[in-house]
Amino acid sequence: MGAKFLCCLPLRLGVLVISVIQFLICGGVAGLLWWALCFNHKNDVSVVVGNMKTTVIIVGVIYTVAALVGLLGFLGAIFKKNGFVKSFFVLLATVFGFQVGSSIWYLITFYRTRGQPVEKCINGSTDTEKIAACQALAAYSRVPQGAMIASVIVPIIVQGYACYVVYQYSKRLTKQRLDKERLSTAFNSSGATYQPVKSTEDSYPLTHGKTYPYADAPNSFGSSAPHSGGHYNNNAGNKV
Repeated sequence: MGAKFLCCLPLRLGVLVISVIQFLICGGVAGLLWWALCFNHKNDVSVVVGNMKTTVIIVGVIYTVAALVGLLGFLGAIFKKNGFVKSFFVLLATVFGFQVGSSIWYLITFYRTRGQPVEKCINGSTDTEKIAACQALAAYSRVPQGAMIASVIVPIIVQGYACYVVYQYSKRLTKQRLDKERLSTAFNSSGATYQPVKSTEDSYPLTHGKTYPYADAPNSFGSSAPHSGGHYNNNAGNKV
C-alpha cells in the first residue's frame, strides 16, 4: 500500500494542506519578526545581546523564504507540476535544515540571556518606552523551559513530516510519468494497427477437414464421381 497523508488521505491533499498552512504560519511569523525588529529600531531599544538580534534576523529570513516556498508547493499540487513539487521539496528540506540550526542557536542564545538583569538592558536610560521594552524582555526570559523547548521541537517535527509527505508525492508523480512514457513507447514500438479479426470459418482453407463438405469438387452439383455404388447424371438425379 502506498504512502498516505495522515494514514488515509491522498498525498495531493496533504501537499495542498501543508503548503497552505506553511504559507500562512511562516508568513505570519516572518511578519511578526520583522515588525519586532522595526519596532526596536524605531524606539531605539537594543536587544540584551547582539547575537539575539542577529538570530531574529536569520529566523525572519528563513520564515520569509518558507512562506514563498509554501506558495510554490501550492501551485505545484494544484496543477500537478512535478517540477514545482520537486522544487518545493528541495527548498522545504533546505529550510528544514536551516530551521534546525537556527532553533539550536536560538535555544543557546535564550539560555545565555535568561539570567540577564534588567538594569543592563536599561543602561541608565530614562526613556519610559525603553524601560518598558526591557521589562517585557525580562519577562520573556522567564518563560518556562519546557514551553520554550516545545515551541522549538514541535515545529521541527511538523516540518520534517511535511518533507516526508511532499517527497512521497513527488515520487508518485514521477512514477506516473514513467508509466505513461513506458506505455507510449511500448505501443509505438509494436507498430500496432487495427487488424480485422477473421471468423472461425475464414481461418481455415477450403481443403481443411472441418470445412463445409459440399464445397469440394467431388461433392459439388453436377459431379459424375461414383457415389453409393453408382453414377448420377444431371437428368433429374436418375441412377445410370
